[in-house]
Amino acid sequence: MAYVNKEAQGMFNNIKDDIQRSYQYFYRNYQRFHEFVGYIYKTTLTPADRSVLQELQKPAIEFNVLEAYISRLCGEFSKMDPAFSVRAADGVALMNPEIIELVEAHMKAAFTGGDKDALSYQLYKDELSGGYSVAKVYTDYANEKSFDQNIYIERVFDPTLTGFDPLARDSHKGDGRYAYELFPKSKGEAEELYGADITKGISFTRNSSLENFNWSYKNQTEDILLFAEYYRKKMKKVKILKLANGHVVPEKSYEDFLAKWEEAGILEQPPIVLRSRWTEIETIEKYTLCESKIINHETTNFGHLPLVFFDGNSVMIRDNDQSQAEQMTRSYIYQALGGQKMKNFAGQSLCNEIENMMQSQWIAPIEAIPDNDDYQYAYTNPQKATVVLYNQWKDNDPNQPVNPPQTINRPPIPPEISNTFMLSDQVIQGALGSYDAAMGVNDNDISGIAIMQGAMHSNAAAMPYTVGFIRGWNRLGEIYLDMLPKYYVTPRTLPIIKPDGKRDYYEINKPGGIQMDYDASALEVQVEAGVNFAVQKQIALKAMIQLMQASPQFAQFMNQEGLEVLLDNLDIKGIDNIKSMAAEWMKNQKQMQEQEAQKAQNEMGPEQMAQMQMQIEQAKIQQKAEEAKMKAEVDLTKISADDAVKNKEIDVKFLEVMSKVSNAEMELALQQEKVSAENASTAVKMAVSVAAHQHEVSKSHE
Repeated sequence: MAYVNKEAQGMFNNIKDDIQRSYQYFYRNYQRFHEFVGYIYKTTLTPADRSVLQELQKPAIEFNVLEAYISRLCGEFSKMDPAFSVRAADGVALMNPEIIELVEAHMKAAFTGGDKDALSYQLYKDELSGGYSVAKVYTDYANEKSFDQNIYIERVFDPTLTGFDPLARDSHKGDGRYAYELFPKSKGEAEELYGADITKGISFTRNSSLENFNWSYKNQTEDILLFAEYYRKKMKKVKILKLANGHVVPEKSYEDFLAKWEEAGILEQPPIVLRSRWTEIETIEKYTLCESKIINHETTNFGHLPLVFFDGNSVMIRDNDQSQAEQMTRSYIYQALGGQKMKNFAGQSLCNEIENMMQSQWIAPIEAIPDNDDYQYAYTNPQKATVVLYNQWKDNDPNQPVNPPQTINRPPIPPEISNTFMLSDQVIQGALGSYDAAMGVNDNDISGIAIMQGAMHSNAAAMPYTVGFIRGWNRLGEIYLDMLPKYYVTPRTLPIIKPDGKRDYYEINKPGGIQMDYDASALEVQVEAGVNFAVQKQIALKAMIQLMQASPQFAQFMNQEGLEVLLDNLDIKGIDNIKSMAAEWMKNQKQMQEQEAQKAQNEMGPEQMAQMQMQIEQAKIQQKAEEAKMKAEVDLTKISADDAVKNKEIDVKFLEVMSKVSNAEMELALQQEKVSAENASTAVKMAVSVAAHQHEVSKSHE
């Protein structure tokens, strides 16, 4: 067990209060998450619904159509490729563009392909079904024999076992003071990891109120403890220096830099300090604790909280004027819940009518029924009998005729039941804003374009969940960008994705190569959801084909230069190989055209060569005339530019003088707190006088 200092132990009660307060604040969202996930993927009938159906003797059947909507959106999302764009932050020193390109190419590779595809898919699926999800960034050794750590991103085991500061307002909750993740462990596992003392004084009983947080409980016959990894922001005062080369570094880092500069024996003067000031830098403290104690405490290298909240389509609401505003997370199917219940109820009523449908088709007096078993079979199995025999007279007395058996018409099932069953689909589609499924059903003559447009509209109705995912994904990119120069400090290879989409590896931190030592605050990352849904690709491809049919020039251009664009919008198996082969084919085609042109030139006769030479000479004369005209314009522009430069130099000198005056005024203003009001007034007047004098001097120089 790691050593925990007294200061960290003193935080124990505060940390427990934070966790319990956050749990109570988000408790109803935890309930809603499990409720809707179970409703979609397990059953749409609650135990109360089944009890009512059993009481009414109706079949306990369900007609879950909501999962299909979730699956369709997830399928469309799997075709999306969020693009990372890395650039230099505004107002910072210029960076090596090769570093920016390398970081962007690596992040594209790190966040796509393999397990990362499953990660984005699972996070988006959580958003649609449960209303939110949570991912985390962590570091670990590459393997059991490695000394190098890698950066990993994964979905948390259970989003309902995480919590954030209730005061956080950003979508990803990174602006909060703390975040935590809970891990349930059995009593035996806990004692094996942390010793037998870890369970002393723990009763393993649940609190009677479910809203109260339980650090330990009994799960059937097994005792369970909850352990928490709690991350808290801590502000640290640091003096920063702005150097002559434009970089900003902490004072301690600059001292280390000077020492290394001298050790290296570099003759050039190191960049000098231009300015300095104190600032607060955010650090992340990690605490591992259970119900009884803090187990471990460490200061991490994270610059941001490593837990990221993926918001679906939540809202801030108040139950009444006296209550506080709370965040309410909502599943994609939240508003369609009533439509699903209506479909279940109508379907159950319809099946109940069919189940209780009358089997007998006859009404007959007892005297008319024959005693023969074979004859009676027609009455008990009317669906199999073809002839029904009966006694025409009572006791064979012709004077006592018996009424013949009569057929009974089946009562029709009320049309309202079947109509309601069919209408519920439209109600659900209207609640979800998803109309594409109904378009092809209601009108058999509808065009394929209209169906594709309907699918796009359905995707637009789910766009708030896509936007929530993009915000969370972007936050993961910011954290990853901040961690890269802290952990990738040794020579190693990084996976990258080139601009042409091909995967490759790049060696970093080699002598003379790119050093991954950039300042994380100097770069920014942004995620954009590209227009590459499968339906949108189909529409784009169809539009390009129609343009090519309408315009021969456009068709020629696309066949020669735009073939790659056409293939980008083609979604078939092996498209990557086709793109690669197409690029090689176009390259060969251009080489063949150049060779044919050279061959044709070599085969020209004397007259053709003379004519071609004349055309070349005319082109040269025309080019010289244009160059002379352009030179005259350049000379004229240069004269104006020289005048502008002179004026600009004068303006710069003027600004320098004014800047000095402004600085003098600022210094005098700072000193006025130490003197009396009368002396301060005199100083201001002197400053104004000096400023006026300097201004006159500068004007005389002009």
